[in-house]
This record gives sequence, C-alpha cells and structure tokens, in this order.
Amino acid sequence: MTTLIKYPFTNNNESFITNMLSENKVLAFPTETVYGLGGNAFSKEVADRIYLIKQRPRNKHFPLLISMKWLKKLCIWNDPRIDDLIEAFWPGPLTLILKINPDLPEHLKNNSGGLAVRYSRSTIVQRLIELGECPLIGTSANRSNLPPCTTADDLKLQLKEDVDVVIDGYNKSENLSSTIVHCMMEPFKIIRQGSIPLKELNHICKIIK
Repeated sequence: MTTLIKYPFTNNNESFITNMLSENKVLAFPTETVYGLGGNAFSKEVADRIYLIKQRPRNKHFPLLISMKWLKKLCIWNDPRIDDLIEAFWPGPLTLILKINPDLPEHLKNNSGGLAVRYSRSTIVQRLIELGECPLIGTSANRSNLPPCTTADDLKLQLKEDVDVVIDGYNKSENLSSTIVHCMMEPFKIIRQGSIPLKELNHICKIIK
C-alpha cells in the first residue's frame, strides 16, 4: 500500500522517510521539473524495483540526484568547463554525465564509465537526501514511453500502488525534464534537451547538439 506524505514534513514524517530509505523502499517526489522516482542510490534492490516499475530496459542506467556533499564521492573530473557549468546552473535542471568513481557499486556502472548526476534546487529532494544520508536514484516518474508525471494525481493514475511513498508538495514545474549534457565527449554534447536551452549553456562553454 502506498503512503501519501504532505510537504512540509512533520517530525514523524521525517522519521518515517528515513526508515523507508534505509529499508530500500521506492519513493515518488516532486522536483523543480517533473516528479521523480527513486530511493537509495547505493541499493541494487531499489534500482531493480524501479526498472520493473518503469518497464525500462536494463541498458538504460538511472541518473542520480545529489547534494554537493556527494558529488566528489561519486564522480571524477579535472576540467574547468565542468566547474563553470556547475557554478552557473546548479542547483537546477541540468544533468551532467561525468566519469564515475570506480569504487561505486556495480549496479551504478555502465560500459561508458559515466554517471549522470544532478543537484536539484528542490527543497524536498535535498531534504530526502539529508534524511537518507545517501544520493537518490532520480529518474522521471512514469512508465517508459509515457509522459512524466507532474502531480501526485498523475502518479495515482499511472503508477497506482507500485511505489511505497508519494510525496505531495508544491511543484513549480515547467513540465520539462532536465537538460542532459555529456561531459565525457569532446566537445560536450546535449543528449536530451530540457529546461535549459543550448543557447544558455553556450554562454558558459562550447556544447553541441
């Protein structure tokens, strides 16, 4: 049975969410773009369940929602252009694909050696990361090939009882997913156009479509 929790959280809500994340449950929550579907990123059990819920091919790895505390534990880079993009657009709707730390669990790795990460400006997302003391799998909340959910009501219709916890909070959504930039290519390349247009990104460094 799915538990619905309103934001702002009460103390009891926060204790409950901490337990849910530690028990590898799957949560749906609003971000500054669309609703996210996720849980403890270090848990293969969580990843396996989200693949099933979304009916997503196993070769499509999930992006992670992070705080700055987690970034250098997850990724490796030595490129000032990446630092410039982070400074200009984080927190915000920009996902960067960076080189993955090889010490991370196997289920987070793919053949390219990259990891997609985003520092969301959503206060709900950042509080979930704090409560769980972990980065979150942060894929869009939807079945594959269906539109991302933008409200808790959308979630009820599309995902029904498949998730353990739904966070119902104000979501200032443009109904667009984050823009994804691949930073392991030369030049950097947009692989999904979203909330941040190419023109804005090119004010910082050269990025191609």
